[in-house]
Amino acid sequence: MSLNEIREGELKEVFGAIEQAFKAIGTDFYIIGAVARDVWYAKGNKSFRRTKDVDFAVLAGSQEEYLVLRKYLKEHYNFQDIKQNAFVMFAPGNIQVDILPFGEIEINDAIDFKGQGLTSINVNGFSEVYQSGTTTMELQTGHNFKIATLPSIVFLKLIAFDDRPEHRTKDARDIANIIDHFFDLQADLIYGNRVDLFEDENDQRTLQDISAIVIGREIKQICAGNNSLLERIRNILKAHIQLAENSPFIRNMVEETKRDVAQCVQWLANIRSSLTQ
Repeated sequence: MSLNEIREGELKEVFGAIEQAFKAIGTDFYIIGAVARDVWYAKGNKSFRRTKDVDFAVLAGSQEEYLVLRKYLKEHYNFQDIKQNAFVMFAPGNIQVDILPFGEIEINDAIDFKGQGLTSINVNGFSEVYQSGTTTMELQTGHNFKIATLPSIVFLKLIAFDDRPEHRTKDARDIANIIDHFFDLQADLIYGNRVDLFEDENDQRTLQDISAIVIGREIKQICAGNNSLLERIRNILKAHIQLAENSPFIRNMVEETKRDVAQCVQWLANIRSSLTQ
């Protein structure tokens, strides 16, 4: 597929360095965040606002293993640490690369390092996405990487906003945009596996309503086996639904899509209804 409209063409050296480093260390990873989203948008010939960040979720057994990876990138590819954040590096060309560890390194769904700056992050949901919420895609750079699916991106952004709402104002906008365009981007998924959504000729649901239902069903599959995580997502959605126009999350969805509050609330309600069925 053509990815000329997104930043991946600019990231060939970064992807190559990451691929070689992970092979050398012997660990796995997947792409999350804006680049993952942009891969899906490019597949559907749609564009979205760009970011300078590249986000990787990396499977790590320990802090020592994670630090070996960072050391390898510094010594072989001239990546640089930054004092303000223990999980960020800068690649040549001043490209910010977030390297977020998960797996056996976690303690209570979190990573906590000693040091200055940001040394603690919540990685709730990362392992579940790794197991059930990625797909391998070929990028324009020639790399075949695991990419978080669009429902996985919605799932992780719901958690990220809940963890740090004061720092994650774009998450609601991203989620709203994904719902708004999901039918065009994932028509094969919807038509291929969700025929029950089209059986009632009198159904007044919009394409976005259907998209939200499918996203919810996919999130439920990602959470399979982790009832506490599934319940957390239900509660996050419930809180925003109840607050409606008083929810900063809902207000950002409205601002992003220019839809009214009732429509955005209904989208979240459709996601939540799929999690309870």
